Amino acid sequence: MAFAKSRWLHLPLGAVASVGLAYAAMRAIAWGDVATTFREFPVAFALLSLIPLTAAMLLRAARWYVLIQDEQVSFGQVFVTQNTGIGLNNMLPVRMVSEPVQLALVTRRYHVPFPMALSSLVGGNVLDIFATTILLTLGIVLVPGLRDGRIGIHLFGAFAMFVVSMMVFVAVSKGLSALPIMNRLDFFHRILAAAELLRDKPARIWMSFAATLGHWFLLGVAGFVLANGLDIDVDPLTMTTILVAATFFTSAMPSLPGGVGTYHFAVISMLTAMGFDSAPAFSFAVVMHVLVVVPPSAMAMVMLVRVGADLLLRRSSEPPSLAETQRDT
Repeated sequence: MAFAKSRWLHLPLGAVASVGLAYAAMRAIAWGDVATTFREFPVAFALLSLIPLTAAMLLRAARWYVLIQDEQVSFGQVFVTQNTGIGLNNMLPVRMVSEPVQLALVTRRYHVPFPMALSSLVGGNVLDIFATTILLTLGIVLVPGLRDGRIGIHLFGAFAMFVVSMMVFVAVSKGLSALPIMNRLDFFHRILAAAELLRDKPARIWMSFAATLGHWFLLGVAGFVLANGLDIDVDPLTMTTILVAATFFTSAMPSLPGGVGTYHFAVISMLTAMGFDSAPAFSFAVVMHVLVVVPPSAMAMVMLVRVGADLLLRRSSEPPSLAETQRDT
C-alpha cells in the first residue's frame, strides 16, 4: 500500500519538476528565432540521423540477445521485447516498468526461462552502467567545454547514479548468498546458476559490452548529424556525452511521461553552456527527444494491441507459472 501511494505521489512531483525545469530552460529563449529555426528545419539531416539511430537501437537489443542466444528466442523477438518495455516506460507517469515488462514478455510469450531472462537482463544493465561511465569520463577528459560548472551538475548526477546503481547491485548479489533462507529456495538457486552460466562465457559478456558502447556512440552520431543540420558544431564524442548525461539526468529526476521538460532542460542547458544559441538548442532537444521516444512507444502500442495490457502490466515482475512456461507459442 505504501509503495502504491509513493507511485501516485511520483506523478505530481514529476509534473512539478518537469514544468519547473522546462521553464528554467526556456525562459531566455527568443521564440521568434525558434519559429525561424523550425521553418528552416533541415529535414534531410533528421532523416539521415535515423540511420545511426536505427543501428543504435539494434545494438541495444544485441546487448541482451548475445547473453540469451542459447534460448529459443530470435533477435527480432528480443528487439521487440526490449522496445516494448522502453516504450511503455516512456508513456506511463511512473517510469519503473521497463524491466518488469521485458521480463513478462520474454518469459510468458517467448518462453525464456525466468532465471536466465532475469540474470541476462540485469547483466546487460550493469554493462550499460560501465559503458556509459567510460563514455562520460572520456568526454570530460577529452572535451574541455564539458568541464563548465553548469554542465557539471548533469555529469555529477550521472556519476552519482552510477555509484548508487553499483552499490545496490553489489549489495543484492552479496545478500542473496549471505541470507540462509535463500539457500533453501530453488528459485534463487536457478538465478545463481544462470548467472554462473553467463560468467563462464566471457566472450558473450565482451560482445554485449561492445554492443552497449556501440549503441551509445551511434546515438551520439545520430545527434551529431542532426545538430550539424542546425549549425550546432560539435563532434560525435561531445554529443554522445551530452546525450548520455541527459538520459541519466532524466532517469534520476521525477518528471512527466517520456521525460518531457526534464530531458529538454538537460540538453538545452548543456548546449547553451557550451556557447550555442538557445533557439537551435531548443529545436535540437525537441526533435532529438521525438526521434528517441517515438519508435519504442509505437512498438509498445502495437504490442499492447497484440498481447494485451494484462500480460504486460499485471504482475509483470513475477515469474510465469509452470503452465505458462510450457504453453506453446
